[in-house]
Amino acid sequence: MLLFGFLTGQAQEKGNDTIPEKLEEVVITAQYTPQSEHNAVYKVKSISQQTIQQKAVTNLRELLQQELNIDLSQNSVFGTGIEIQGISKENIKILIDGVPVIGRLNGVIDLNQINLANIERVEIIEGPVSVFYGTDAMGGVINLITKQNQKKQLEGNLSAYYESIDATRFSGNLGYKFDNNLIKAGGGYYHFNGLSTNDNPRNLNWEERKQHFADFMFLKGFKNAKLRYNASFSNEKLISLGEPDRFGNIQDKDYFTRRIDNALNFQGTVLTNKFLDATASFSDYQRYHDTYDVNPNTYEQTLSQSDTKEDNIVTYRYGGLKWQLGKSKKTEKLNYAIGTDYFEESTTGSRILNRKQSINTFATFASINYKIISGFEIQPGVRYTWNSAYGNLISPAFNTKIRINNNNTLRLSYARGFRAPSVKELYLDFRINAGQVTFVISGNENLEVEESHSVNLYYTFNKTFSDDTSLKIEPAIFYNDVTNLIALSQLQNFKRHYINIDKFKSVGGKINTMFAFSKQLSFQAGFALIGRYNKFKEDYNTDEFLYTPEATSTLDYQLPKQGVSVNLYYKFTGAQTGFIIDEDTDELSKTTRERFHNLDITLTKNLFSKALVFTIGAKNIFDVKDLETTNAIGEAHARDMQLWGTSFFIKTNFNF
Repeated sequence: MLLFGFLTGQAQEKGNDTIPEKLEEVVITAQYTPQSEHNAVYKVKSISQQTIQQKAVTNLRELLQQELNIDLSQNSVFGTGIEIQGISKENIKILIDGVPVIGRLNGVIDLNQINLANIERVEIIEGPVSVFYGTDAMGGVINLITKQNQKKQLEGNLSAYYESIDATRFSGNLGYKFDNNLIKAGGGYYHFNGLSTNDNPRNLNWEERKQHFADFMFLKGFKNAKLRYNASFSNEKLISLGEPDRFGNIQDKDYFTRRIDNALNFQGTVLTNKFLDATASFSDYQRYHDTYDVNPNTYEQTLSQSDTKEDNIVTYRYGGLKWQLGKSKKTEKLNYAIGTDYFEESTTGSRILNRKQSINTFATFASINYKIISGFEIQPGVRYTWNSAYGNLISPAFNTKIRINNNNTLRLSYARGFRAPSVKELYLDFRINAGQVTFVISGNENLEVEESHSVNLYYTFNKTFSDDTSLKIEPAIFYNDVTNLIALSQLQNFKRHYINIDKFKSVGGKINTMFAFSKQLSFQAGFALIGRYNKFKEDYNTDEFLYTPEATSTLDYQLPKQGVSVNLYYKFTGAQTGFIIDEDTDELSKTTRERFHNLDITLTKNLFSKALVFTIGAKNIFDVKDLETTNAIGEAHARDMQLWGTSFFIKTNFNF
């Protein structure tokens, strides 16, 4: 039964202080057992498969663009990074079915490389989840859940996508179900021809991308459990065209990224009433670039002999074994989860000290949930970690949930998050020659762990007026204090290295309102204010926190009889002020990123009982392109790549 019966029972179980929940609301991230979001102690936001389909997105970057409290940044080489509650880069953990996505460049997992072809939903937790997920989960967790069920014996899907920026995508999958077993396989291709938004036809600041991806799953179902093997492969080629330097020399670079991921997972009921989730995983990530010397007159390319693949290739590998045993029954006062997590991370390459380094980590964690009285439960937890690079660490957390009644719920959490230094930060050995000078950027084996203290408060008011009409209001506030932040030192004697020097704080709040007028019409609006710590406040005599407002809204209009839906997605991002140190002058400069609006509209039409689905729409209707970042005296300093202007798209899905 592929665990279907188990999840149904969890979702529909009733108690004196609960209300029935729909199966679609079941979440698994940081839970003892799969359960409804309504009953979860952690506040989990779930983006459904329906939303993914209606937005017609091709990757994780596009899906998260209009989410509240989430800010994206785009770099031409490193890709799209993410910030949650003001915390970014290494401190946001991205998972696929609970397995970490590896291959950070400058601390960033490129969201453009995470395709959604086989994703059922995306679960997001804001704030530290270090007890369950350890390092890198200090700012939050994004967990992508793959599709694992199908109703018919044979099911498949073919999809084609075209966007007016000269981007095309084709994908397909096929699943075969027999007895309690399921085999699924799929693959696809994406090509974006590149785009210039700065009036320079040669230097495409949105580089050309070519991606191939494939995945395979075998699932064997038991009475109350399932055993699942997943494998995925992706390969990307990013073409970066260079500009002439001061001597007129031009170099082009082709960046190649390959990912191979494997995971064997067991989930189900054991020992009568316990839920076991165990995963063995292995991931392999490889990146290198080919450099070409370009003739400035003819633009003819010649493979460079000074920067070869052997000089820059880097490989990351991750092997892990994690299990968690949980007991969660709403009728009992005491429930718990215990587990262990072991993994090894290794990297090889000419820019790593001694060409190869590895880190081993072992952790054990435990959490208990105690219902003091009806509607009032507390959930303390702790994680003990041993790491071969930094030694021992204890990370505690405390969550509480007060269900005042069926309509009102309060969640309060405190957590001590942490991030261990990465292999690169510990063992980087990068040298580059510039004339008579050799610049050196090196790691630091004496780095300490980044640590944070975080508090989150969530309140939920949920009122159902009828089967079709409901109102939900969710205000929240947060505070994060990060110490020992790892950063590169200033350039001295042409050398830089990683040090524990920075600290960071963020404070803010948000409010989300969702109103379903009927089955046909629903509306959602939100507002957030995020304050980021200004460590240079004395230099500019400013407040300790610099605040940025955000606002979002979503409109969903359905015409079931006609098989039509219309959706609008909007986000306003306010001006963001910060500071930088100019590496050439060693002077401090204040910067401001302009505010901007982002509005998408999509129209979906279902035909032949949803066997054929057409989606058309427009993205970035306000035609936002690169945003100017200005310094204190109003001069342009840099460009922030957010969007590439207005585009139009069409997508078709054929389901059989």
